[in-house]
Amino acid sequence: MKFRHGKQVMAIVAACCLMLGVFVAFPGFSTQASAENPEHIVKKVIPTFTGDTKTTKGFSWYTTLESDRSDLQLVKKTGKKKPDFRKALNFSGTSYVSTNDSGERVHKAEAKRLKANTEYYYRVGDKKLNTWSETRLVKTSKKNGSFTFLELTDPQAKTEDEGKLAADTFNTAAKTVKDYDFMTVTGDFVDNGVVEDQWDWLINNSQNVWGNTTVVPVAGNHESKNNAFIDHFNLKPAASNTDTTTGAYYSFNYSNTHFVVLNTNEDSEEYRDFTPAQVKWMTSDIKKAKAAGAKWTVVLIHKGPYTTSNHATDSDIIDPNGVRNKIAPLIGKLGVDLVIQGHDHIYARTKPIDGENQATQPTKITEWLNGQPIEYSVNPDGAIYFIPATAGPKVYKKNQDPVLGDAFYSKFERAEENHALKYGLDPTDPTRPVRGAIQNFTSVKVEKDRITVVVYEIDRIKGGAPYIVDQFGIEKSKNAKPSKSKQHR
Repeated sequence: MKFRHGKQVMAIVAACCLMLGVFVAFPGFSTQASAENPEHIVKKVIPTFTGDTKTTKGFSWYTTLESDRSDLQLVKKTGKKKPDFRKALNFSGTSYVSTNDSGERVHKAEAKRLKANTEYYYRVGDKKLNTWSETRLVKTSKKNGSFTFLELTDPQAKTEDEGKLAADTFNTAAKTVKDYDFMTVTGDFVDNGVVEDQWDWLINNSQNVWGNTTVVPVAGNHESKNNAFIDHFNLKPAASNTDTTTGAYYSFNYSNTHFVVLNTNEDSEEYRDFTPAQVKWMTSDIKKAKAAGAKWTVVLIHKGPYTTSNHATDSDIIDPNGVRNKIAPLIGKLGVDLVIQGHDHIYARTKPIDGENQATQPTKITEWLNGQPIEYSVNPDGAIYFIPATAGPKVYKKNQDPVLGDAFYSKFERAEENHALKYGLDPTDPTRPVRGAIQNFTSVKVEKDRITVVVYEIDRIKGGAPYIVDQFGIEKSKNAKPSKSKQHR
C-alpha cells in the first residue's frame, strides 16, 4: 500500500509541475547524462540506406577536427563469436567540417558488396588515430519476405531534458518492438536544426538505438536550413544535382515494398512545399517501382495533407496549389497504400483516400491481435494516411476551424482530441496541451498480403509503460474486389 500511495503522490506532483510549466524527470527515464569516456570522440553514428538494401549500407558520424580519416569496418556475425576486425571488410569515406559546429567533423562512408539478409558487426573511426566507435550491429535486407519497422516523428526538443525525454521514447520503442528491421523518422528531429547541441541531446542519449538499426530520415521544417538535415545522414538523393540545403528526397526497395521519402521543404508557384522536379520524380519513381513488381508502396512525408491539428488549415496545405489539393490526389492515382506523416503533433488516421480526394468504404475483416480487435481494410481504393503524434514533448490540440467541418473529419477513422489535453493546457502556451506528458511510437509489419500497424503511447504521468492506443491493417486479397463507394469530397 505504501508503494502504491507513493506512485500516486509522484503522479500528482508530476501533474502539478506540468501545469506550472516545470519540466520534471518522469518515471522511466533519467535526466542524468550517459557516462562517456572523455577520450571517446566518435559520436552520432547513424546507418542509412544508400542503394540496394540487400548489398549496401551508408554510415555517418561526427568526430573532433583532429580525426580526418573516415574508416569503416564490418565483420560478418557468426554465432556468438566476438568480431575480429583484423579480418574486416574495409571501406574509406570522406569528411568535412560541420556546417553547424566548426569544431566538429562530419564523416560519411558506404559499405558495398554485402550479403543479403546478413548481420554485420561494424565500427567507424580513424585507423591512423586508432580511435573507433563502439562495436554495433546492422543487417542487410532479405530478398523477399516479411519485415517490421519502427516509426517515430517530431522528437523536436528545445532543452536538454526534453532531448533526453525524446531519446527515451526511442529507447522504449526499441525495447517494446522486438526484432524490427529499420526505423523511420518523419521529420523535426530537433527544434532548431542549426543548433548542434539539440542533435547531441537526442542521438547521444539513444545512440544504441540509432546505431544498431538502419535509419530512414525524412526532412522536417525544423531542419530545413544550412544543410542541417543532410549533414547528419548519409543519403543518395534522387538526382545528383538536387539542392540538399533544405533536405532530400529519395526512395528505396525493401523486400516487396517500395518506400518513397519526400521533402516538403521545397516550394514553387505550382506546388506548395514541392518543386515540379520533385513531383515529376515521385510520379515516375512510383510508376517504375510498380512496373518492376513492388507489392506495396509507402510514402513518408513531413507536412502531410491529412492531419487534424494546427497545420491542417495552413495555407501550404489547403491552398489551391497546396499539398491536400495537389499532392494527395496524385498519391491516390498512383496507387500508394500507406502514407506516414509528421508535423502536426497529434494522432489521426484516415479512411482510404482516392485520387479524387474522396474517402472510400472498403470491405473490412476483424481479427484479434494483442488482446484486442484489429480491422483490416481489404483491397482499399485509396491510400490510408496516418500521423503517429510525437516522440517528443510538444503537442497540439485538435483543429476546430469551421473551414474543415464535418466533410473533412468524416474522412477519418480516428480524429480525437490530443490525449495530452486531459492533463490541462501548457502554462507557457495556453493554446496547446501541457508539454512532455504523452509520447507515441508505431510498429509497422509488412507481409506478402498484409500491412499491420500498431500504435503505442507513453503516459509519463502514469509511469511511462507503453500501451496500445490503435491498431489497423491493410490486406490485398485476390478473392475480394476493391471498394468504389465514395463518401465526402
